[in-house]
Amino acid sequence: MDQAAARFSSVTGNLEYTKVTVIVNDRSTERGTISFEKAKGKTRVLLAFREPAEKYVLFEGSKVSFYRPKIAEVQEYDLAQRQGLVEQFLLLGFGTAGSELEKAYRIVWRGEESLDPGTPGRAVHLELTPKSAQGSARLKQIELWLSPENWQPVQQKFWEPSGDYLIARYSGLKLNTKIPDKNFKLPLRGKVKTVRP
Repeated sequence: MDQAAARFSSVTGNLEYTKVTVIVNDRSTERGTISFEKAKGKTRVLLAFREPAEKYVLFEGSKVSFYRPKIAEVQEYDLAQRQGLVEQFLLLGFGTAGSELEKAYRIVWRGEESLDPGTPGRAVHLELTPKSAQGSARLKQIELWLSPENWQPVQQKFWEPSGDYLIARYSGLKLNTKIPDKNFKLPLRGKVKTVRP
């Protein structure tokens, strides 16, 4: 895992986020693509959701921007104080060395398993519990499924203290390819209002 992290510079692929709210038995799924680059100590990520509604989330430096074309609005947030947490959770496993994981989490090996019946290939299943009080206040536990071929995530499951959880699934991942700068720009159309709450 450490060797794969040392070689890691970027990833693109498809993503599917499923948010489950347990108390009301609600399940909502968003599908789209991810472009993620880690170079010269800087991280850039663009999540481009297509279904059920078009939405873009751009992480660059200490800023995150949410663009919703339907309402022609961009919301910008400064994450300077929380950047470490964002990278620790959102990008968990992408280019992360095993030694880095051990600093931030208690790790339990859950073995290897197939995520989809009938699909070839098995994933390494890890269970992570945040060591810091700040981290565990936001997430009780994280489950991580890694491809044993390239040690990148194929699935993540984030458990909130409330019992609600988010499942992130990745497919068609392409590693260490040059991603054009335009892939890290919000595709603004027409007159767009910027809000900084």
